[in-house]
Amino acid sequence: MLTNSRLVIVFETGINQIGEPILKTKSFNNIKMGATNEQLKAVADALTPLQGWTPYKMERSNTYNLEA
Repeated sequence: MLTNSRLVIVFETGINQIGEPILKTKSFNNIKMGATNEQLKAVADALTPLQGWTPYKMERSNTYNLEA
């Protein structure tokens, strides 16, 4: 049974001394569990310009209860 859904957006905030990207993660908890992936993508697309960084990846993280 699905118990929680979270939207995770990872941003590239710069480059370190050896040329690797510096990443920062923003998580938005308690997302409506009935929201479709397309709806979450639309929300992420609306939020990314407000952060001022380049989006690196977007994820949906779901938590389920497993019965023993």
